[in-house]
Amino acid sequence: MRSYPGYRRGVGGSIIFALFLVGVILTVGLYFVKTRAQTAKTEASQLLRKVEAEQKAVKLLRAELAHLESPDRLSDLAERELGLLPVKSEQTISPEELVEMIPMRDLPDGGQP
Repeated sequence: MRSYPGYRRGVGGSIIFALFLVGVILTVGLYFVKTRAQTAKTEASQLLRKVEAEQKAVKLLRAELAHLESPDRLSDLAERELGLLPVKSEQTISPEELVEMIPMRDLPDGGQP
């Protein structure tokens, strides 16, 4: 078998160039992947900070709502601002007593409502 020096050098050069080209493509691809990963990490940390701030705000609002809905506070406000006092047991009546106080009347046509 005969060997041609120019033939071998040409094939070897194109293989080396192809490998170099693949290396450059992989390096550029790795750069873009790394850049996107850093951007995603930054966005994730920003979102995490926003979520934590919202959770703090919700916690504060729940505490404020619990204070505003406090039965003692509402009772004091009702008494002070509206002059309302708590209902005593003597003020309640049974349904039978209600019927005696306010009798039901018949409908004019004698039918159902």
